[in-house]
Amino acid sequence: MAENIELFGFEIVQKEKEKQVASPIPKQLDDGTELPVGGVVGYAYEQDRKSRTEQSLISQYRDIAFYPEADMAIDDIVNEAFTTEFERQSVSIRLDLLNVPDKIKGTIREEFKHALHLLQFQKKSYDIFRQWYVDGRIFYQVLLHPETKKGIKELRPIDALKIKRNVIPQYEPDPKSGIPMLKRVEEWYEWNPEKNLQDKRSIKLSKDSVVFCPSGLVDRNRGMIIGYLDKAIKPFNNLRAMEDALIVYRIARAPERRIFYVDVGQMPKIKAEQYLRDMMNRYRNKIDYNPNTGEIRDSRKFMSMLEDFWLPRRDGSKGTEISTLPGGQNLGDLEDVNYFKEKLYQSLNVPSSRMNQDNNFQLGRASDISRDEIKFSKFIKRLRKQFAELFNEILRVQLVVKGVCTAAEFEEMRQYIGYDFLKDMHFE
Repeated sequence: MAENIELFGFEIVQKEKEKQVASPIPKQLDDGTELPVGGVVGYAYEQDRKSRTEQSLISQYRDIAFYPEADMAIDDIVNEAFTTEFERQSVSIRLDLLNVPDKIKGTIREEFKHALHLLQFQKKSYDIFRQWYVDGRIFYQVLLHPETKKGIKELRPIDALKIKRNVIPQYEPDPKSGIPMLKRVEEWYEWNPEKNLQDKRSIKLSKDSVVFCPSGLVDRNRGMIIGYLDKAIKPFNNLRAMEDALIVYRIARAPERRIFYVDVGQMPKIKAEQYLRDMMNRYRNKIDYNPNTGEIRDSRKFMSMLEDFWLPRRDGSKGTEISTLPGGQNLGDLEDVNYFKEKLYQSLNVPSSRMNQDNNFQLGRASDISRDEIKFSKFIKRLRKQFAELFNEILRVQLVVKGVCTAAEFEEMRQYIGYDFLKDMHFE
């Protein structure tokens, strides 16, 4: 890859490093994966589409997000997660459980407001959260002010298709037992402007110069971070195939086709076939369906099952006759399509009642609240909590660079920092 390229960015170095306890087992990473991790393990998904890297997996998630049913479900999730009001911020920080002086708490609150300003969160909260939810991760490059003590000057978003996280453990044998012990972990990011992470021109970015917030979901069999749309891949493929097959079937079975019995008399076989072809070309009508664009076009080049049937009949028979083949009688049956649509909503954890236009939105007694809505509310809370790690990562860099605390001290404080989001879910 880029072994000989100098690392670009900055690193936060502790003045006094805490002594590590010897162990051959590496710590779990902040995204829940085990070492090593990099997203290069092969894996084949459903149907004929292959997702062998994290980059191809992200591309597949984005394709699903453009599908109308999936887009409506994702839009409902993002709308529940964030509420934007002009008078108040969409999210606020809570430090009630943090055992530090009030002066430091005030500094943390001010730096949090600055972090929201750098993200332009009041304006872009919907887009940021949706990008994180669909891709299953989000990246920002941290650009420090020329005067380092002033902290972060800019947070520049990075396309998840152009960057890869590399975490490589380094082992050394124990002098007494000979067991390989973990000594250090090398971590950096690899960025390429052409979305080709195998290119030797990739640029290595230091760990602290990139803010990384994962989805929190991990496929431990492969050590790969996955997104919330991973469960929707199979229902999405099935639903799309079923809808395309339904359109083709309706076009093929909806019309009443004619059956021509053409009298060819005593003509030789070759002349009889030529006469039949001439009759077919005179009355031909050909309809094609393109499943990619949904276009229906008239083409007269080929014969297909959508057209009339032409059958020769010899002398001494009933002569030329035209009869009809009736169309399909079950064209209104949509149970199979609705089944896969329901599976798609279930895979996205969205109550199917929200997608049914016949259900009215009611507020009132507790008995009116469905169990699915309670589960959906808890799912939204989990999403908010995981997404809030983006703010923690920004605060970590900002507070350490400004000298408010050390990296180790912030890791101790991280678990006691909470965030409140504006809510408009009436079921709560």
